[in-house]
Amino acid sequence: MIKLKYFAAVRAAQKSQRPVAEMPPFDIDRLRAKGLASRIAGFLFNDPRWLLALLRRFWPNLAFGNFLLVTKGVDVRDILERGDEFETPYGPEMAELARGSNFILGMQDGAAYRQMKSAVLSAFPPAEVEAAVRPIAERHSRDVMTRASPGFDAIGGLMKIVPVRICRDYFGLEIDDETEFADWSIALSALFFSDPTASPTTRQLAIVGGDRLIKVIDRSIAAIRERGGKDERPLARLVALMDQGRLSQPDIHSIMLGMIAGFVPTNVLAGGNCLDVILSRSDARQAVDAAIAAGDTGKLDRAILEAMRFKPIWVGPWRYTARDAVIGQGTRRERLVKAGTVVMPATLSAMFDPEIVQRPNEFDTSRPYRDYMVFGHGIHLCIGAEIARIQIGECVRALFSKPKLRRARGRAGKMVNVGAYPASLKVDFERSPLCRTVDQSMVTVVCPIRRAVPLDAVRDKVGALGNPAIDEVG
Repeated sequence: MIKLKYFAAVRAAQKSQRPVAEMPPFDIDRLRAKGLASRIAGFLFNDPRWLLALLRRFWPNLAFGNFLLVTKGVDVRDILERGDEFETPYGPEMAELARGSNFILGMQDGAAYRQMKSAVLSAFPPAEVEAAVRPIAERHSRDVMTRASPGFDAIGGLMKIVPVRICRDYFGLEIDDETEFADWSIALSALFFSDPTASPTTRQLAIVGGDRLIKVIDRSIAAIRERGGKDERPLARLVALMDQGRLSQPDIHSIMLGMIAGFVPTNVLAGGNCLDVILSRSDARQAVDAAIAAGDTGKLDRAILEAMRFKPIWVGPWRYTARDAVIGQGTRRERLVKAGTVVMPATLSAMFDPEIVQRPNEFDTSRPYRDYMVFGHGIHLCIGAEIARIQIGECVRALFSKPKLRRARGRAGKMVNVGAYPASLKVDFERSPLCRTVDQSMVTVVCPIRRAVPLDAVRDKVGALGNPAIDEVG
């Protein structure tokens, strides 16, 4: 019998939790699934749309133990809109990792939820994202791909790095090691969203990763205070709210941990899955190439959104039934869901349900937005969706601007995961003629420059020598 961790196993783990100092050294590879069972599960669930289609038709509400998988689109939407009966179960662990304060994704609707959401929106206003975040995402994506060589790891070198740089440049965090920061955030995300059976390894990694992220947040707060002056980035806005007595430091820990864990790992997962779809489907690739060639950001966004529909970040979110509730009322599949049941409303299934989505198996970038649940649905629709959309879009634009971009041959070109999260997918492309390698000797020439000679004129003459060198030099 399947028995999920909400909430007895969570309380037991919290009660027996040892101090951070007693945790094993942090190593994100400990999340990597091993053995034959994991390989079989990976094969079956790499693209589970076929299984979900069978369930929608023959067994739309599949129950095991205290777990219920709901696959009909209308029921999925209904559950996600009834937050008072089907609660998010993430709160106890989110509050624990933030040292006492919950994040909105772990809260139910009410005064505390609205107050916290108001603080988040005042610090991260969606209206500024286009002007504030797109230049950052575009610059870092372009810089990464300018330095990239064939055999480039598009996930580890791009999709995992650019979100961290947005956390630094836009969120306002002081980040020393980009890869470590990403791995700590992935550990938190794994505990919150992909640990239904209370794995001790996942908890250990999250405890250590969360502690290190809080140290980054506190160091960043101290840096804001030390610098003084005007800082209009989100973390500085939260510090100002704390100074006004509207937030506590645990509240800031909660908001920043929630935004980090909901942004970096989610975008690694969403961006990696989106890339896998674009490289696998000719219709998706054509839509992306056409949008980039036309310089049309709107068309590129739509192509990426549609690619994400085919392989979203999860089959569905977790929900906990706070009290007895009925789903599918008035239909043949009407069902009483007992209090204490853990429910997964399968948003992936809903987006391919022909009863609510027209031509679901076609790649169609003109779909109405109501067909999409890639960023969730209901009051817990992803609050950072705009940041995610822009970051993934700019990464895809920079990546597919490389001529003849394709998967690397063999196993290197297949996506490799660590736990639920993409870790590697290598691509090849044609080098620019200016990047070609030629046989030559390295010669250093030092020439005195008279003060009256313009420096730009000297640079032009050096540039005229060529790379590779012109015949007169050769």
